[in-house]
Amino acid sequence: MFYLLERINRICSEISKNIYTSVVDIKNYLYVDGNYKSIDLVNAKANDEWKEFKTGDLWGGRDCHRWFKCNIKVPEEFHGNTIALNFYTFEEGWDATNPQFIIYVNGEQIQGLDINHREIILTRNAVKGTNYEIDLHAYSGMLLDKKTTLHGKLVVIDEEARKLYWNLKVPLDACKEFDKEDKNRIDIINILNDAVNLIDFRKCGSFEYSESLKRANEFLEEEFYNKMCGHEDVIATCVGHTHIDVAWLWTVEQTREKVNRSFSTVLKLMDEYPEYVFMSSQPQLYKMVKQDNPKLYEKIKEKIKQGVWETEGGMWLEADCNVISGESMVRQIIHGKRFFKNEFGVDSKILWLPDVFGYSAAIPQILKKSGIKYFMTTKISWNQFNKIPNDTFMWKGIDGTEVLTHFITTTVPEQNKDSHFTTYNGHIHPDSIIGAWRRYQNKNINNDILISFGWGDGGGGATFEMLENAKRLSRGIPGVPKVKIGKSLDYFEKLENKVSKIKNLPKWVGELYLEYHRGTYTSMGKNKRDNRKCENLYLAAEKINSLSMILGNLYPQENINDSWEIILLNQFHDIIPGSSIKDVYDVTEKEYAKLLENVDNLINVGIDNVVKRINLKEKSLVVFNTLGFERNDIAIFEIPENIINPIVIDEFGNEFICQRVENNKVIFFAKNIPANGYKTFKIVESVSNENPKYDDFKISKTYMENKFFRIEFDDRAQIKSFINKELNREIVKNGFLANEIQAFEDMPMCFDNWDIDIYYKEKMWKIDDLKSIEILERGPVRATLKIERKFLDSTIIQKIQFYNDIGKIDFDTYIDWKEKDILVKVAFPVDINSNEATYEIQYGNVTRSTHNNTSWDVAAFEVCGHKWVDLSEGGFGVSILNDCKYGHDIKEGTMRLTLLKSSCDPNPYADKEEHFLKYSLYSHEGTWKDSDTVELAYQLNTPLFTRVEEAHEGDLNSSLSLVKLDKNNVMIEVVKKAEDSDYIVVRIYEFHNKRTNVTMEFMKDLFDVMECDLMEEKINSMEIIENNKIKFIINPFEIKSIKIKFK
Repeated sequence: MFYLLERINRICSEISKNIYTSVVDIKNYLYVDGNYKSIDLVNAKANDEWKEFKTGDLWGGRDCHRWFKCNIKVPEEFHGNTIALNFYTFEEGWDATNPQFIIYVNGEQIQGLDINHREIILTRNAVKGTNYEIDLHAYSGMLLDKKTTLHGKLVVIDEEARKLYWNLKVPLDACKEFDKEDKNRIDIINILNDAVNLIDFRKCGSFEYSESLKRANEFLEEEFYNKMCGHEDVIATCVGHTHIDVAWLWTVEQTREKVNRSFSTVLKLMDEYPEYVFMSSQPQLYKMVKQDNPKLYEKIKEKIKQGVWETEGGMWLEADCNVISGESMVRQIIHGKRFFKNEFGVDSKILWLPDVFGYSAAIPQILKKSGIKYFMTTKISWNQFNKIPNDTFMWKGIDGTEVLTHFITTTVPEQNKDSHFTTYNGHIHPDSIIGAWRRYQNKNINNDILISFGWGDGGGGATFEMLENAKRLSRGIPGVPKVKIGKSLDYFEKLENKVSKIKNLPKWVGELYLEYHRGTYTSMGKNKRDNRKCENLYLAAEKINSLSMILGNLYPQENINDSWEIILLNQFHDIIPGSSIKDVYDVTEKEYAKLLENVDNLINVGIDNVVKRINLKEKSLVVFNTLGFERNDIAIFEIPENIINPIVIDEFGNEFICQRVENNKVIFFAKNIPANGYKTFKIVESVSNENPKYDDFKISKTYMENKFFRIEFDDRAQIKSFINKELNREIVKNGFLANEIQAFEDMPMCFDNWDIDIYYKEKMWKIDDLKSIEILERGPVRATLKIERKFLDSTIIQKIQFYNDIGKIDFDTYIDWKEKDILVKVAFPVDINSNEATYEIQYGNVTRSTHNNTSWDVAAFEVCGHKWVDLSEGGFGVSILNDCKYGHDIKEGTMRLTLLKSSCDPNPYADKEEHFLKYSLYSHEGTWKDSDTVELAYQLNTPLFTRVEEAHEGDLNSSLSLVKLDKNNVMIEVVKKAEDSDYIVVRIYEFHNKRTNVTMEFMKDLFDVMECDLMEEKINSMEIIENNKIKFIINPFEIKSIKIKFK
């Protein structure tokens, strides 16, 4: 017989049309506009405030809320049947563009409604005359300024017809994936054909029709599901999921509603499908529910206790893993794991990051030291050039730590079989299940794949259709992996047990670089700048307030933790990358302003608490250094009253020249400021009104020179020569210019704010239209040349600054940018012979190639670096430092830093604003390890803090270091109060890839010392030496946390 599959497909379509046997349209509603957060608030509205709405009337527009009401009475002919409501607006679009609702029945919140969730079962035994009071909390969405009507209906569901539809449709859809001559396909089609021959379609709705449906279902149960099914050769472990972007094409405020809708839908489906197991990460979302809907939150907690709702994920939210700092990663996990543990008694073991745009090589160690054993993603499948060769493997980080990693391989329905794309928004559908197994690359070691299913990005989650598919696929249909609904943690634990027996389990070493979304290192530069400032300043505040606490003052822990939560929130993988709509950044701008104001206050209060304890014999300047090494750097302070030309003197009588700058302030070169401490200087009137002159400290409009280097500018104020005087070495490549600002046409294939595509270099303009040049400062501490350039309607002003005592040159840059679809970089073509460059990442650094030998090298044409990058050959190198930028490319000796990216979608205003940034050029002898690259980069990012004090008595010395190390390849990154005790936590890391014996010395005698993990749990006790010291070995690139208590 021919065309049996097509015949069965048509029969399924006919059955589907007759699942709703009776329909009553709902055409009349009452409504009130506004975003009422609860039904109690809207019920308080007076009757005369409600207006009439009829189907056909229009509502909506961009970002609009409306509350609809209607009353439904069950007709007599519906008595005893399964009845449901069905609401919809328009067909096109998805959950970001199509209106969404929360439905209440008789005052009780039931579930969310959207384009994928339209049906709400009211009861499976309707009683005639019953009244249902229906409320719909409606939201129109933020992408479309579109008005629509509202369609609603009350329906009777023929449960037998729906059952038969799925009993036929699931194996039929499986057959569509098999080859035509496949034995399974032939056998299944024959059985299905026999079943449809039992259906009597002559009069749908008749007794004969209903009985025939039962016979067909009974036949399929016995002949197909019982006799033909049941294999377990290949398993698909499926966990319900809804990926909710905390912000993207909607604001964080709208996400609060999305979570409410999505989680309500999960609970409703769990009532209808007891086998349903759901997993959701991101404690931030649960906190929203706890605050906004306590009743819903309690229902979720009950499901967690029952073991059908899984809380995993590891981080506070699914954060970007490229641009956030190492300590931000740690705080993401501390805040995330502590919330799940405190609220639900769950200790997360999986880092669940399905949609993040690349994964730092620092992550494996951070996971292991946080008690997280497993890592899951799927985003790497979006690579443009190369496919990662395994889906189950050990991921090895920069320090050698390995973590078991598994990629979800779910494909989308009707996906091209040659595509290696996979999704975290999976469907339980034969096509997707078969495709996931076909896509999985490690069939030789594992016969079980993991699938997260449910609509996501804007939430929504699983549908009843997916769960109906799951029921049939769980029977073990021939040729299709057997679906088992389960938990992700159970899956990973079984996988770990299975692969532990594999001798040569595949391994990936280093970063998991995403060959896509490279523009997210740069888009929305203001956000990245504010995040970097917050990361650095809150660490500074913690150090200063830890010292204050040691002196007997209260530590502002609640304030600091609450502030970190906002920082962590704005590190979500569509916020800080710059890929959200403008509305999101209107909010973050205000939040960052408050965070920065708050941290200034925290630092000032902490400094106040310390300086009043210092014994000062005369008017003094106290200089605080919150970095982990003794520091020589520029300090700035306001000139005190009654002093005209100040000079500062340290405790040894060394005088330091001050240079007057703007706003009645002066700068000087502060030497030997203790690590994590302070140093005091006397402030006196200078006996000379003339600044000292240095023969090798010169500046003109074409020339700069100090004892470290000599620079020459061309007629457009670009650097044509840069000579390191110590080595008499020209840095600039012959025939090229340094500090050349370049503009490129930026029109990626799609995802404007996300992407830089490889062809961007095809069109480049030099930004060299010089409008003015002037000398602002001539020393003796710092000299500055101010340069203004124009590009179309935009302005770039640079203050090129160099110093008498520091061997770097700063480019303090202001950009007033007006253009669209332009990528701006600054280039330094340097005369260095090296096949690799070094980039700082979180808690360490990595090397990357500077050539294009392989497709992997070609794909990495834009990469992420943090505070510094370096290109070195034997005996010499050049570093570029920055205070807020991340995008870099270093190829064939040209070092480039990406300054801005002004593309237009989804935010047409992205980066078309004022930018404030600073980058530095530093040449050095030896490699970066032999130089001051790391220290100078830290200094560029965190200022010295100063305080002018009158003389007063105190019990603290004129200088102090809270904690310091005796090795220069180990950095003290964090000093903070422990989360749950009055101990102090000190976090350090090694950054030379060098096993090192370290002595750590504290400001006072120790009572107790222990090594702890990143969650601050004790690992082992440590021996105290000489009352205030400890000695230990730190391994290459190791992050080590030490918890101490003073006597």
